[in-house]
Amino acid sequence: MGDRAQSSLAGKRIVATRPQAQCAALCDALLAHGAEPLALPLIKIVAAEDFTELDAGLKKLRAGDWIILTSQNAVDPVALRLRFLRAAEPNTARDVRVAAVGPATQQAANNAALEVQYVAQAHDGVSLAQELGERLRGRHVLLPRSDLANTEMPAALRQFGAEVMEVIAYRTEYLRESEAELQRRIAARRVDAVVCFSPSAVHSLVNILGARIAELHDHVVFAAIGEPTARAFREAGVRQPLVAGEATPEAAVSVLRDRFAKQAPRAFAGAKKS
Repeated sequence: MGDRAQSSLAGKRIVATRPQAQCAALCDALLAHGAEPLALPLIKIVAAEDFTELDAGLKKLRAGDWIILTSQNAVDPVALRLRFLRAAEPNTARDVRVAAVGPATQQAANNAALEVQYVAQAHDGVSLAQELGERLRGRHVLLPRSDLANTEMPAALRQFGAEVMEVIAYRTEYLRESEAELQRRIAARRVDAVVCFSPSAVHSLVNILGARIAELHDHVVFAAIGEPTARAFREAGVRQPLVAGEATPEAAVSVLRDRFAKQAPRAFAGAKKS
């Protein structure tokens, strides 16, 4: 209890913009530091309506080609369609290489029996493309993504001579169920930080808060998991979003803890001890 009470996160009300099941590890880590986490999902992931392009892409892959997973959400559709296709043709996409944007995506792939050969050191898609570099040249690269994904990743892959097959593996939809609760908490100044895990979550947040998001920066910390998410915050008018370079609970907790320690050193120093 003493460590929790003395943490710079003690009593901080932190909104995680994912469903509870997807941010349970982060919420547990925040609780361990005395914070008050709240899961308020701003987006939801739904299955693609048609897997024709994904199936065609998987069938086209040969030994040495790549499947690049830039999100945990891409893992299940790829694994599902591979199992389906291999039931009829066992050699579909055999000996292809799989790259993951970070450890969470790698773990999801491992759980789905997809062996990952490369994990990005910097956990964003463009960095992953740059790290793979010449290993992509002349290779087919299957890029399963959301219908709202940006164009930066395919362009980065093509710079290294990859033949990119970009397919929609899942769809991202904005949620409004959390709007009233989030609005109420922010109006009452009962939110100290909001953590977004993707540009889509930032866009949903902007849909809810509008131009006020830039004004809230003085008393709400907006934290981004990864540079693409941070860039979405900046484009929305948040001057200095907090950035966790790694998509891990530990990284998110670390940057939040450091920010609050710098913001209120006197209050922190005088925290009640148990």
